[in-house]
Amino acid sequence: MKHIIWVFVIAVSVVACTKKVALNKDQFTALLIDMHMADGVLKIANPEHRDEKDNYLYYNDLFKKYGITRSDFDSCLNYYSKNFTAFNRMYDAVIDTLNRRQTQKMRILSQFTKDDTINLFSGYTMTVADTIRPDSTNPKAPKKDSVVYAERVVKADTVHFDKRNQFVLVEVDSIVPGMYNFYTALKWNRRIQGRRSYIRSYFLSAENDTLKVRDIPVSTYDSIRMRDYNWSHYVKDSIYTKLVVKIVDSEIDKRAKVKTKEIDGWVTNTRLNRVYVGDNRKKQLEKEYDIPTSVQRRPDARKK
Repeated sequence: MKHIIWVFVIAVSVVACTKKVALNKDQFTALLIDMHMADGVLKIANPEHRDEKDNYLYYNDLFKKYGITRSDFDSCLNYYSKNFTAFNRMYDAVIDTLNRRQTQKMRILSQFTKDDTINLFSGYTMTVADTIRPDSTNPKAPKKDSVVYAERVVKADTVHFDKRNQFVLVEVDSIVPGMYNFYTALKWNRRIQGRRSYIRSYFLSAENDTLKVRDIPVSTYDSIRMRDYNWSHYVKDSIYTKLVVKIVDSEIDKRAKVKTKEIDGWVTNTRLNRVYVGDNRKKQLEKEYDIPTSVQRRPDARKK
């Protein structure tokens, strides 16, 4: 609108104006719509401030499209703006058309992105223990109350750490190139001392090559508040098809005088979002995350 106002100032300074204008009412309305569309493109492509007169030069292609010159446009603007009521109706049509186009574009964008910005959290992978009773017909059967460890996926919103589950894993197999945001929250039932704890995350390939995400330090000294943790990472290469997140990976601090043997707390509100990014932002992210040294062999993520 500010470009049109500047044009209007020039137009009203025109001394002579013929009533026989180059464009009729509908054609001039269509031109105004195209000029506003061009303004939007220029604002995105060149966000830094430009001189208003310089911006006018970008309308030359539109003038050619409608078969007019700059002088013709000035004459049309001067002619139609003399009738204030009619000019307002004309601009109502311009605004209405722009709003409808924006709504349509947003609807198309939502259709394209509805499957890209979703929560991929599949649940926590936990180690569980089962007691197996002996089979009287099998002499090699385990003795009563023998313990066998297995894994299961728990899709509950909240899970607790216990003696056998001093960490939990989040494993997602549906990884494709894109931007990923991970969130989780931890609460400790008692203060944990003599440990350094982290949330460790890795994107994995079929050959076990690892794209490591930055480690997130976890505070274990506060047993009063629940704390939120998150990271964001862009996956550029399509070879990475799986994500493993270990919550939490603890290391005993040998220098600490007091060491808590077991972690006692719970994890909740975990989610993994694959976030839609546009083409321009995608190019920026590919440059930002193009770090060859980030690829390494996978450590044992399950090791306690």
